[in-house]
Amino acid sequence: MGISFYDFKNLHHETFRQRVLERFKNIVDTGSFVEGEFNKKFETEFAKLQGAKHCLLVANGTDALEISLVASGVGVGDRVGVPGITFYATAEAVLNIGAIPVFIDVDYNTGLICPESFKRVSEKYVLKAVMPVHIYGLPCDMEAINKIASDKKIPVIEDAAQAQGALVHTGPVGSSGNLTTFSFYPTKNLSAMGDAGCILTDSDELAKKIDVIRNHGRGDENALGRNSRCDHMQAAVLHLKLEEISHNNQLREEVAEKYFEALKDLPIGLLAKKYIRSSSWHLYPIQLDDKEKASGLLIHLQAKGIGCTSFYERALSQEPPLVEYDGEKTEAEKRAGRTVCLPMHPFLTDDDINTIASEVKSFLS
Repeated sequence: MGISFYDFKNLHHETFRQRVLERFKNIVDTGSFVEGEFNKKFETEFAKLQGAKHCLLVANGTDALEISLVASGVGVGDRVGVPGITFYATAEAVLNIGAIPVFIDVDYNTGLICPESFKRVSEKYVLKAVMPVHIYGLPCDMEAINKIASDKKIPVIEDAAQAQGALVHTGPVGSSGNLTTFSFYPTKNLSAMGDAGCILTDSDELAKKIDVIRNHGRGDENALGRNSRCDHMQAAVLHLKLEEISHNNQLREEVAEKYFEALKDLPIGLLAKKYIRSSSWHLYPIQLDDKEKASGLLIHLQAKGIGCTSFYERALSQEPPLVEYDGEKTEAEKRAGRTVCLPMHPFLTDDDINTIASEVKSFLS
């Protein structure tokens, strides 16, 4: 059967499936399909878990980014700082509201936004917002980023799509006082059975704006909004998974530690051991010397039945719709295509990890 990249079978075990079906039956019986009791329960409990005052569910993670930008006052023609390594949706959200992405370079070893690059970019361009991404589940240096942003009065929107369970200097991601967005796409650490997302904030004013925007502008007769409500079935799934998320994230951390020990002597780039306790370990990336070697390792592992993938083959600045935009991108373009992400989920066994490490060693030798 091989080793899966995402183990949905064990994640959705029989007891969980039965409990989900019971909730779905209740929702069908009551007819509360779009919003309901589980939306409110999840919002209350997730905000508490992440150390924020407000949690507002929306339809998906991309909507969470777009709504956060609009709520922060970003509009057509405004410039927004985005890291050079991230999923396309981060820049897509900027473009979708008519704003202009400006690339901020990354740390080559991690893919995380580089505070020094952010400082330089913020001095060269007038930024109406900056969107640090906790890529792979690694926490950005929010203390440094917040200091630079505060000095320049730049709103910070944290893209935590991959970072449920990660820790920053203030505690859980979402506790920095910034707008923080999450995706609950089915592959995420905390996942729906379809699309869903949320926005965290400590600001009563921003929470009210977001609530108005996500529901067609209702609540403010002068406001324009959109349809970005989270349906009740997805909220029911998310609320149920909250019971297991802390335990599953702990298991991911243990897998990461075992990977580190098994791979630490190989000629590859590993994330520093300091991230073992602070990353959410949504992904486990290893860095190869060049793109050809990374591609070869992918082919080798997949041929052995080991699920793996490349995140990310191109920097944002190399994506066709984005090549015309400015900023700093040297390290991001150098890093792109050299990363292989190994299987990472709570259900990997010691035998799985040893097999994967053995095949990586075999390829490199």
